[in-house]
Amino acid sequence: MSKIIAKVVFGGDGGVGKTTLIQRYLTGEFIDTTKLTIGVGFHIHQMSYQGRDISLSVWDCGGQEQFKQMGIFDNYFRGALVAVLMFDLTRALSIGGLDTWYGFVDKNVKTDLIIVGGKSDLPRDPLLSDDILEETIKKYNAKRYIETSSANGLGVDLVFNEIARMSLDKIPDLY
Repeated sequence: MSKIIAKVVFGGDGGVGKTTLIQRYLTGEFIDTTKLTIGVGFHIHQMSYQGRDISLSVWDCGGQEQFKQMGIFDNYFRGALVAVLMFDLTRALSIGGLDTWYGFVDKNVKTDLIIVGGKSDLPRDPLLSDDILEETIKKYNAKRYIETSSANGLGVDLVFNEIARMSLDKIPDLY
């Protein structure tokens, strides 16, 4: 087991595809029948990035409104090296939900941010223009924006490679 452990937290409104993205990466399979995440899901994943081993402690926050109102997500985001905030490219309203999720990240200024637009294999909501996406990336000072499709795998590995890269950039080269 790797001595380097990096905490990464996924946030975003319900149904945007967080759990499906994580499952696609961990299993290599598209599971489109995932159940509602109650509170938080947790996974440990060991990987190698540029010759360095790292264990990712992956926290998958349930996106339904009742979980956000419980006041528990501040604790989940605390200590994360990377936060991944996700929205659904087929539902323009889901990008507005990033405001709430960014509030959890913003309290921990050491956390790098990746914004993910999911379901890129489906027709994009016409209200999600490139200008809106660029404004969103700037607004939240995201280090990276990635469009993904859990159905066909587009961008999935890239998300986790970026998580590893950002995490390892923050950890001294001791290993």
